[in-house]
Amino acid sequence: MRQSNAVRKAPHNVISALIVDDNAFDRRRIARLAQSTGLDFVLHDVSTVEEFHHALDRDRFDIIFVDLNLAGANGMSLLPAVRLHRFNRHAAMIMISGNDKAEVALEALRTGFADYIDKDNLNSNALERATLNALEKTRLNSAVSLANSETRSVETVLTSFARACSEEVRPMLLRMTRQLSQLRTATDETTTEDRLAEIEESCSRMEEFFTDLESLAQDRQLSTVAMQSEGVRDVLDRPVPVVAELSAALSPVWADRPAEKSVVLKQQPVKPPKARLFSKKP
Repeated sequence: MRQSNAVRKAPHNVISALIVDDNAFDRRRIARLAQSTGLDFVLHDVSTVEEFHHALDRDRFDIIFVDLNLAGANGMSLLPAVRLHRFNRHAAMIMISGNDKAEVALEALRTGFADYIDKDNLNSNALERATLNALEKTRLNSAVSLANSETRSVETVLTSFARACSEEVRPMLLRMTRQLSQLRTATDETTTEDRLAEIEESCSRMEEFFTDLESLAQDRQLSTVAMQSEGVRDVLDRPVPVVAELSAALSPVWADRPAEKSVVLKQQPVKPPKARLFSKKP
């Protein structure tokens, strides 16, 4: 049986195991059976709860075999200490007990133990099977936890991004609605021309905004912008050139107006854009 006195993690494909039992005979028996399996164990053993806590802080474990009835403690009470530990919280735990009552086994599994072995049925095959099952359950649980964490992260990003976009785009749409309303009541060419120029500028900024969103999505930078609302504001606040297509789209509308009220859209001077917060790929 290999022992470790230094803080370390077992090498790849080696299973670091801790045996917690107040009976020396049972500890040696579990160690002997573990060595007779087809698995490569690094075994550690303790006899008291105090030694158990010291062992948790000293080494990293893949699996922990726990006796139900410890001196002055119930083996199930050790589970929370493992799950809250800073680097052993993912260790699989197997309950080993001389109590063959079904309700004890069910309670162990319900509280979070990966498996339960009755000491009367303990042999190398049972130990190997329980170990492999426990390690696989731990792997699957870690994968599920990671997937749930990623889902929550995506939801957080989308919520933040939607809020940031709404805060910036909604005022632009309201401003355009107001400008269109003023345009309906305009009676002279100068006022009409000014209103159209304002609408044209708002539309061009929105067009540039969505173009940048598409570019950021292609560059996989949307999550960065979403979590930094200032990034969205930077996209919206920089000067942009007027979109020529807007004039073409509005021209047919004004072609139907009486000749005395027809206007010609002014082409706004193209301002050099500010440096982008996120540069596009060439």
